[in-house]
Amino acid sequence: MGDAGTAVEYARRVDIEALPINERKATLLLDTARAFLTWNKHDQALYILRTSGEIAPEEITARPTTLRLVRDLLATGPITVRREAREYAESLGVSA
Repeated sequence: MGDAGTAVEYARRVDIEALPINERKATLLLDTARAFLTWNKHDQALYILRTSGEIAPEEITARPTTLRLVRDLLATGPITVRREAREYAESLGVSA
């Protein structure tokens, strides 16, 4: 919808434990991470991205849009987040 803050607010209302499939949980988290990135909350975007990877690692490594999210964090995040994002990207085998 173009409003990252509203997207994050809606995502916070979802009971993630009520979602029956890990891939759906990961998809919600990945969408939330993208919203945080759009909202310039890079540290939260990285945290949510990592959480998604813990729930469904294949959703991180198999989706081009997710790999693009990692690259966007590397390109636009502040230096402290970029350092962490770079380490995470390397663990995934993602190059900037």
